[in-house]
Amino acid sequence: MTRQFAFLVLALTARAAMAQAPFPAPPPPALAGPYVGATLGYSQAKKGCVGVLAGGGRTCDDTDPGFGIFCGYRLSRYLGAELAYRDLGNVRARSATSSDFIHTAVLDMTALGILPIEDRFAAYLRLGGYRAMQNASAPGVADRNNTQLTYGGGLQWDLFGGFGVRAEWQRYRRVGKENSPYDVNYYDVLGVAGLWRFR
Repeated sequence: MTRQFAFLVLALTARAAMAQAPFPAPPPPALAGPYVGATLGYSQAKKGCVGVLAGGGRTCDDTDPGFGIFCGYRLSRYLGAELAYRDLGNVRARSATSSDFIHTAVLDMTALGILPIEDRFAAYLRLGGYRAMQNASAPGVADRNNTQLTYGGGLQWDLFGGFGVRAEWQRYRRVGKENSPYDVNYYDVLGVAGLWRFR
């Protein structure tokens, strides 16, 4: 009887200790691997109407909806790399009798530094380079390409399955060329994105 009582006390003590001990946290979701996505947002030409769009008493519309697609590879919880195409839309100068525009699209390649905040929520910074392709509605103005630096940052939520969403900002520095019909502009893009991670 004494042994049975001692065993019962020991079992109850062990049970109480296990109840108070915290269970180990579940492992974070496996996020490494390839993914694809699409973006929607607004772009703004920070210097407004420059080059062939400047002057003439015209009003300037320096914002336009933009869209893009991208693919990437998450190397670890802290590092990733992406290749993206983004249409930055038009910068447009209008008068009572005319409407001229410069259209810009970019290809960019960036590295991502990722700071996990929770298992499925993270902040990130990006840095890389781009190649811009520009064309103008003004007659006699040839298309122009240039390369420069791009950087940005955002927040990412990894939701159910392989689906995730982002809110992000990105800047494209020195798009165009000085003393050319396009001159130089800086484009800021603010948008949202959805991505699908392959399992």
